[in-house]
Amino acid sequence: MLGNPRLRDSHLRNRPYPLGQLPNESIYSIGRFLAYLIAVGENDLSGEKWEKIFSESISGSNLSRPLGLADVVKDSFSWSVKTVKNKEPHIAKSVRIISGRNNVTYSYGIDNPLADISLTGEAVISIFNERIKTAKSEYKDITNAILIRSHDLTSFTYFEKEAEIIDPKSVKWVLNKRGNLEGRDENGIHLYTWQPNGSQFTIIYNVPDNAQKFTIRKPDSLDFDSVIDLIGFDKSWVNIN
Repeated sequence: MLGNPRLRDSHLRNRPYPLGQLPNESIYSIGRFLAYLIAVGENDLSGEKWEKIFSESISGSNLSRPLGLADVVKDSFSWSVKTVKNKEPHIAKSVRIISGRNNVTYSYGIDNPLADISLTGEAVISIFNERIKTAKSEYKDITNAILIRSHDLTSFTYFEKEAEIIDPKSVKWVLNKRGNLEGRDENGIHLYTWQPNGSQFTIIYNVPDNAQKFTIRKPDSLDFDSVIDLIGFDKSWVNIN
């Protein structure tokens, strides 16, 4: 038996690394960038900066504008990159991730979303599904890349989950006390939230047992005078007209 032949474009069919197994070198790269941010005075990590850090860590490309849910791409694969803050990332069991703004009025002409919450919920899921389809029309797959960060940016949990099409008929919608829609599965477990005010769509993910956990040593912040000296600034840098 000859087995499977090696093809010149085989790297385009295989993921850059196994799902949920971010290489150690990528984690070291992430830690390096985070240490830098802390050293220059950053006290939190924005979603935009996390996208750039993750992209650099896997030698991928950070899209200037997301395609569907895709933020970062490499070798015909794509990632939807998210980060969320938690007091204790290493013991968190679940996290709520903002997926985007699913505007049912714009997409489906639903002017009163609370008139028929089942119809509205179906529209919310359909918008999400369309974003997945858009990404998959250009890339072989799309993966949720989620970083849970501590408040002081020293403790982290990272995990991945394949982005999957949601069956809208598998979700039952109810109106909660805050006036938001909650999507629940057949067992009554809360999985999704949609806010009529702002159209924000949130997904609840369970943190898998194989999530990757790491910490970084918090560096001292560089003071103003040290940075000025380091870059060699003097009065000649300023041109007064």
